[in-house]
Amino acid sequence: MLARLFFSICTAVTSLSSLVIFGLSWWPLLFLALASFVILSLYFKSLDYIAILLARICGALALLGLALLMLAATVGGSFHLSPSNWLMAGLMLTMSLSGLSAFFWQQAEPPITEE
Repeated sequence: MLARLFFSICTAVTSLSSLVIFGLSWWPLLFLALASFVILSLYFKSLDYIAILLARICGALALLGLALLMLAATVGGSFHLSPSNWLMAGLMLTMSLSGLSAFFWQQAEPPITEE
């Protein structure tokens, strides 16, 4: 439960920072919706499977975005990132690590009722 909350907060902070730094785009809005869906899955246990799957996908996408950012930083023969890109790199790293931790999350077990 705590890992899901941490993932949702990291995703929301990364998305909001991206909206402030780079302007309005569909990707940060999509990730904000995903973070809110994962938070909803804390209260509605029927959403667990979908939330875990989406968190895994989000973690992989954040890792891919981080790799592409590092590749773009090497253009011109030397490594250079602006301060806003350093911030985004750190936030995407935490988002990818917390999202990829979803491979270890457990689904909520339905309560067993004895008759």
